[in-house]
Amino acid sequence: MAASNKIKPHQTSLLIAGFATLAGFLIPLVRQVLLPVIYLNTHLHELSHALMAVATGARVEEILVHANGSGETPVAGGYILPIASAGYLGASVFGAAMIFFGRAEKSARATLITLACLLTFSMIAWVRGDGVGIASGFGWIAALAGMAFFLRGLPLVFCCQFLGLQQCLNSFQSLFVLVRISADTDMHSDAKILQTATLIPSVVWALGWSAFSLFLVYIALSKSWQPAKR
Repeated sequence: MAASNKIKPHQTSLLIAGFATLAGFLIPLVRQVLLPVIYLNTHLHELSHALMAVATGARVEEILVHANGSGETPVAGGYILPIASAGYLGASVFGAAMIFFGRAEKSARATLITLACLLTFSMIAWVRGDGVGIASGFGWIAALAGMAFFLRGLPLVFCCQFLGLQQCLNSFQSLFVLVRISADTDMHSDAKILQTATLIPSVVWALGWSAFSLFLVYIALSKSWQPAKR
């Protein structure tokens, strides 16, 4: 008998919760409530910059995660194109991996533990500066480990996939803002850095990263929700 392709209730709840928080990011008061989720995205965004910097031979000076949810990762050397692109793309890749591997209890637990270990490495090796950034990093390490060890079944799967969806959607929301500032202002951004380096308009970079983020959401959800073959 063929498995049903119908979306299950917990999957519907995941989509509703994910897109509700995406809308919340655009409302200033709600955004303040969602800052913890934004901090996690910023940690993963900046960690992605740092990992790509190391991979291209650069030296990472530090990772800064500020109280307002912004971040920066000063580096010396390396190749600017992959390093500057890695932040938004990397956070989306992390998110897509959490969605895909979070589809079953055992793999969701392993995914959360792996993410906690990566954040621990980042905190020890690079995160400095703003005290809120440091507190949020260790807070998320504890939260991820707590979810992995104390949750069971669908609650564990939901939390892993929800946080993964947030990384992709928060990256897209950040990119939406980036598109606006890239088109209308001279504000510093990853896209502006690449415009200076390549002469390709910053809005093109921002739109490309945004499209990639949405594509990963679609692929991760469609693959993770496919019925098991019999």
